Amino acid sequence: MDVFSPKAGFLALASVAAVASSVALGPARAELLARVPAAREMAVCGDILFVGTKGSSVYAVPLAGGRARRVASGFSAPNGVACSRGRLFVASRDRITAFDIGPQGALSGRRDIRRDLPSSGGHSLRYIAVGPDSRLYVSLGSPCNICLPRGLQGTIVSLNQNGSGLRRVAWGVRNSVGFDWRGGTMFFTDNGADRMGDDIPPDELNALRPGGFYGFPYFGGRIPLKGFEDASPPARQIPPVFNFQAHVAALGIHFFRSLGGDALVAEHGSWDRSVPVGYQVVRVRFQGGRPVSATIFLRNVGRPVDVKEAPDGSILVSDDAGGAIHVFRR
Repeated sequence: MDVFSPKAGFLALASVAAVASSVALGPARAELLARVPAAREMAVCGDILFVGTKGSSVYAVPLAGGRARRVASGFSAPNGVACSRGRLFVASRDRITAFDIGPQGALSGRRDIRRDLPSSGGHSLRYIAVGPDSRLYVSLGSPCNICLPRGLQGTIVSLNQNGSGLRRVAWGVRNSVGFDWRGGTMFFTDNGADRMGDDIPPDELNALRPGGFYGFPYFGGRIPLKGFEDASPPARQIPPVFNFQAHVAALGIHFFRSLGGDALVAEHGSWDRSVPVGYQVVRVRFQGGRPVSATIFLRNVGRPVDVKEAPDGSILVSDDAGGAIHVFRR
């Protein structure tokens, strides 16, 4: 197990937004918990935080404080991590891998439970989570900006924790990189298409109806997408339950006990807009089980990717540009 030590010049990656080791946020205060290179999805497993990356390794961070340790490597972009029943599941570009979790986050018993994930081109960073039914849920992005996906491209699938019983639970999804459950319903983000202008189409928040069709590549939100304006969709679209601003790149979402059941969503930030947007964490407020508004919760944390809640109610945010995990204690 290697200890990560950032090299000189690493912070230059965060030029799009300052990486802050301490940020005031009303009564809350943000601190740097650990440095993790290209930090992406997080999984809170007892007193250990596991962090997936865009590189080749997975890291473990003690929630009580301490340096990040490389606990597994040899992956192709192990973006997704989730834990259940003393095991860690890692979703990389082409497979899902399981480990047994030992003391201090040590991993053993490595085995691939699926090796047949479809190619998703530029949208191949998988997100993974364990649902209330104890099944694994994994996003499989579409391979393009706007095109017709094939097979399991552009879907969210679920499977048993031994890798069996894979089934499609959502399709017509462009690129979901975040989902969580509220009251038994899964809500998932979806990134809107690029190169259609500054203000369309919106990024989406969707509520899962098992087996439902969510519109891609025919619609982004309710807007027909370029090249498919006159095409007939294969099924009736389930429209988003909430629209984010176009190009904010809504990624990780988590419902927080410490926020009364509201969600925080990491907006990774735009790259193709004349005036950049995103680069922040927003609070999505719910009323009657449905989202009604989104307001800025936090800025100045680089390019946020994922949000999670620690056992003590603290808020954890990963930043892949700055290679950082931030903690917000309330």
